Amino acid sequence: MFVVLLWLFALTPLLCWALLARTRLVGAAVGVVLAGLAAALLALDHDLLFSRAAVEAHAGYPVAAATVILAGALAERRLRGPRPAAAYGNRAGAVTAALAAHTLTAAVGVAAWSMFLGEPYYPGLAELPLPAGLRIASDTGTSPGCALGGCTRTLALAAPAGESPAEAAERLRAQLAGRGWTPGPGGCLQHPHGWLLDDRRVQVWISPGEAGVQVDLVGADLYH
Repeated sequence: MFVVLLWLFALTPLLCWALLARTRLVGAAVGVVLAGLAAALLALDHDLLFSRAAVEAHAGYPVAAATVILAGALAERRLRGPRPAAAYGNRAGAVTAALAAHTLTAAVGVAAWSMFLGEPYYPGLAELPLPAGLRIASDTGTSPGCALGGCTRTLALAAPAGESPAEAAERLRAQLAGRGWTPGPGGCLQHPHGWLLDDRRVQVWISPGEAGVQVDLVGADLYH
């Protein structure tokens, strides 16, 4: 059910424009832009795309989509003149109401989401930039479950031929430090998970083993 609501939220501006468009050229151009915005939002929702500004993207999506629709409507007005009230007046009113509800939904959704902001979470693999040559040999994913303080996914990294696990671990630490990761509690390195509205952090513990490098990637809550 939740997935259906996410898709409906993403596709609402495109459906609104389908009701409003009057010309092929502008209609198609605006439709492509709206489809691109919807695809990017759905990619974030389904973990196909990672961005630290994911929350901000959801909050700003209705405004961005409404701006594109308004620009399209104004462009069509220049091409074809004012919209005939008899044929399009009801559609324009319905679209305006739908876009207003869309914006309100985003505001309520972000506010509700912020109530659970302190909860632990599973980090995505896109949050861990690996140096060249290191590859993931195994990943526990989201199966272990979450403990007090965070959700942990454990990765086994295979080092390239000729490089010891200790050297690979040190190279990984150096790369993360160069990407802005800072020392955290218990000897971990940590980095912001979000941007403005999401102040959670992702933590990583790195330890060399006999056959490779073990990495514990932790989505910590805000209280530990």
